[in-house]
Amino acid sequence: MDSQFQDTFGRRAFVGGLIGASGLALGMGCAERQDSSYLLGDPRPPGTIVSLKRLGWYPALVNRLVLGLAKVAPAIPIDCSFTPYRLIYWSTTNGTPVLVSALLSVPSERVPRGLVLWMHGTNADRSKSVSEPSLQEGVAVSAAFAGGGYAVMAPDLVGLGVSRSPQAYLYNPSTLSVTLDLLEVAARGLGGLLQVPERQLFIAGFSQGGHDAAVIHRALEAAERPPMQVRATAAVAGAYDLAGTSIPFALQGRSAGSSAYLGLAAQSWATYYGQDLQSLMTVPASNLVARALNGSHGHDVLKLLPRNPREMFRADFLHAQATGGRHWFLEAARANDVREWAPQAPYRAYFGTRDVDVSPQDSLHFAEAARSRGGDAEALAVGPYTHGESALRAVPLIRKWFDELSKSA
Repeated sequence: MDSQFQDTFGRRAFVGGLIGASGLALGMGCAERQDSSYLLGDPRPPGTIVSLKRLGWYPALVNRLVLGLAKVAPAIPIDCSFTPYRLIYWSTTNGTPVLVSALLSVPSERVPRGLVLWMHGTNADRSKSVSEPSLQEGVAVSAAFAGGGYAVMAPDLVGLGVSRSPQAYLYNPSTLSVTLDLLEVAARGLGGLLQVPERQLFIAGFSQGGHDAAVIHRALEAAERPPMQVRATAAVAGAYDLAGTSIPFALQGRSAGSSAYLGLAAQSWATYYGQDLQSLMTVPASNLVARALNGSHGHDVLKLLPRNPREMFRADFLHAQATGGRHWFLEAARANDVREWAPQAPYRAYFGTRDVDVSPQDSLHFAEAARSRGGDAEALAVGPYTHGESALRAVPLIRKWFDELSKSA
């Protein structure tokens, strides 16, 4: 989870480079295939494509410039241009049809060496959804992976992109349905646009997306007929033990974003589990969360919410959390955690030791628990870096690892 709400790599590092790069690449022509169901709002079966819009073209030189100006270190080898698309498709959440969107970036003039499924970090600003693509995450991640010959798919998830519902934040049932439907679309090849070698699905994500990457990996390995099979997963600063680690850590308020993380989780679980938000938060705080976290306030969210997250919560919840008591919010957290399972395909959990947004202990404990169950998992410290900095350091390592695995297939 990113306290600056710049999905992946951080606003300060990327804005300068991406403004120039996006100005060059976006708007170089677009073609869109769309049917009337998007305009009419007529639900279709899950996995039905509504539209596929070409967003531009990014040459290899621009991709190298983007990553270089971002000070991604070590340098990532880039030898491909890529074309980004915005894909709109139907899915479901809790059995209800939902219209959702995703980013698709395809390397030019070559068959992709694999598909990277990218799960985005916390984002309170709908205008910077990964499928736009934003000046931060969508372009940067595509440059890092599509610039190296991989196809990239990144779902916005419910509440971002074209979806106007409350964010289904850290709500596994929605994350699974929306992402698995996207992988079904990918497996069908998008009419020949997407050709991915068999068994070459690589999953990666940051923060919220680290949690979601684990959710998807676990589900694909448990499925009898998965749309794709996982080759490997790499997560940066993932939140795994939501009730036991993530919530207590956020309640300390060490990060400027702690109140927003907890507010998003509270709004999400109250909405999708049918609970009353005012049974968790004070009346003023519940009203403030509803207004501040509607997707339209961007960075102002950090100014709108209290700096001390404990001020938002009712005393009975804080007592239950401190004493191990029962509360629906804690039960929801346990229902959506992703700890204590055994990945069969290799899983790497990267973290920075100075992260105050997500506890570094979460990655360490996750990998330890996975290995104790016979799983293939390891936790890797990238150094004394903060939350956003950890992504800058981890992504080159992830690309190198995925390159090694794709060559050995």
